[in-house]
Amino acid sequence: MPTTLTPAEVFAPGEYLRDELEARGWTGEEFAEIIGRPVQVVSEILNGRKQIVPETALAIADALGTSAELWVNLQTAYNLHEAKAVRPASSDVARRSALRNVVPVAELRRRGWLPDTNDISQLECAVKELLGVDEIGAVPRFAVAARRSNRETVLFTPQQTAWLARVRLLAENKSVKPFDRRLALSVASDLAHRIYHPSDLGELAAWLAECGVVLVTLLPLRSSKMDGAAIQLENGTPVIGLSSRGDRMDGYVFTLLHELAHICLGHLEACGVTADEDIGTLEPAVGFEAEANQQAAKWIMPEDAVIPTGRRPTMASVLETASRYRVHPSFVIGRIQHAEKDYSILRRSIAKVRPFVACEN
Repeated sequence: MPTTLTPAEVFAPGEYLRDELEARGWTGEEFAEIIGRPVQVVSEILNGRKQIVPETALAIADALGTSAELWVNLQTAYNLHEAKAVRPASSDVARRSALRNVVPVAELRRRGWLPDTNDISQLECAVKELLGVDEIGAVPRFAVAARRSNRETVLFTPQQTAWLARVRLLAENKSVKPFDRRLALSVASDLAHRIYHPSDLGELAAWLAECGVVLVTLLPLRSSKMDGAAIQLENGTPVIGLSSRGDRMDGYVFTLLHELAHICLGHLEACGVTADEDIGTLEPAVGFEAEANQQAAKWIMPEDAVIPTGRRPTMASVLETASRYRVHPSFVIGRIQHAEKDYSILRRSIAKVRPFVACEN
């Protein structure tokens, strides 16, 4: 038979003290003399009008042979009970905390992704709209493959989740032609050879739109560790989101081709992730990340490409290699650095990205 449990009544510590005095036959006046406190103070404690402070708890403990912690804890328990009695069942503190476990609220307000308000209800509505969820804490739903530096974690961080959701939101407002996988493969294989100058990066969105892929360059959130992602919208349109983290042309284009490889090689479909399933990453899928990396590298330069070797390659050798493979020198330097595992080589010679691409906010 089910039993309904009700919380035990909590009494003011003065009630317990009164019982102790009665058991000993002491009056309040006598006890005030024993502990060296004014009679009025003891009277107010006994009648629940004054709290037992630590100094008084020590005196009571000495007089009654108890611990001071006993009286301090009784007072604390009673204070909490009283506070809970007048507190709303649903605390705004808990709601504000839960919201920040989902997205970095302060940064999103600064970026204009959320309204600049402290109204918790308004913020909750804005976060649900951004993430496309009905409840705070629900997992956003869309197909995604992400290139990030914290691959050891299966779940996305609040920063990464917010960034991905913003990419999706921006992508939904862009128009492209129907996705053509064959044309996308053609563009991918030729893309690195179309970039003669960093200003050509401004054409990337148009080139991808022709084959039905949306490109969004969205500045990264602080500590997001996100380079890029391939997202599939509910209508099936593939989207590539790039953060331009590092602001290097070689990394930016490689990440773009890496995500394009996921799309062209059918990794989203092969992994069984659809717009109706929980957000997930393809990184745990065996071979998919390596396959995308390998394909992206091939689209830039052949696997057996002969690159300058040694610790101090000259710029002249880099330019000669770039001319031979018809790519921008930044890609050759990137390949050298990857092979040598030395990221200081000719770093200053790599072109920047952000001056030449339309970065969304």
